[in-house]
Amino acid sequence: MAKIILCTSKEASAPFTFLNTKVEIYTYEELCFYIYNNTILISKSMLSEKLFDWIRDEIGMEDLSQRLYSLVNKTTSTQDLLIEILSAGSYYSVDEIASYAEEWASFKELSHLEKEKKKADGYLGYRRYIKAATLYDDLIAEAGENAEPVFLGNIYHNRAIAAANNLDIKDAKTFFLQAYELNQNPESLRGYFYVIAVTEDTATLREEVRTKGLSEDYFEDILEEIENSKADVREMTIFAMLQRAAYNKMNKNLSDYDKRMDIILGDLKEDFREQTI
Repeated sequence: MAKIILCTSKEASAPFTFLNTKVEIYTYEELCFYIYNNTILISKSMLSEKLFDWIRDEIGMEDLSQRLYSLVNKTTSTQDLLIEILSAGSYYSVDEIASYAEEWASFKELSHLEKEKKKADGYLGYRRYIKAATLYDDLIAEAGENAEPVFLGNIYHNRAIAAANNLDIKDAKTFFLQAYELNQNPESLRGYFYVIAVTEDTATLREEVRTKGLSEDYFEDILEEIENSKADVREMTIFAMLQRAAYNKMNKNLSDYDKRMDIILGDLKEDFREQTI
């Protein structure tokens, strides 16, 4: 999970897996944490007998399981079922659950496009790049040219990140530039240059920076940012690994470049297999 969770309830011998994100949970506390932070990715179809049986058989919360079985057969909303789970223990306080309900109410007031973007962003956060890319493509097609520029630009930006992590280099460059034209976010332009750094040599990167009317200092900043990526390569996202690999390539450290690219390709193959399940 994304943070340390103090678990005092029974730990399951077999985890429950949310198939769309591949997240495994073993305790009631982990279930609550996942629900609280990922409601947008939870559909009512996921709140099924499989989950209710797991709650009863694996973490020993038979009363909660029975209440959920009773509620799901009625016209109960997804929100009500999730709040029932959150309220069954003490992981979240009454005030926190109230805040959760308020945020969920606010979410329901969003437009269809805003809701779908949040869903796509959720999949992107879980490195479900193929799923996220598909949702972003649908959003771009649905939004059309009349969409609010910054909102559409942010969709293109995240679509570019999905493309970069799937090594769709041409699409990544195109989407980052489209994002910058719409949202004027410097991070979108920077993303474009990072992709250039991965695929071209230092001279080409410098020339591209100049073509966009930016200074030599800007070019040096990009190289410094890549150089400062000191985390262990296996702990980094694929896009960050590519940045580091690009730096090694530009500095003629081909041995380290080859090693990192082998790891990246291996991770991509594994991610692709998982995302197609």
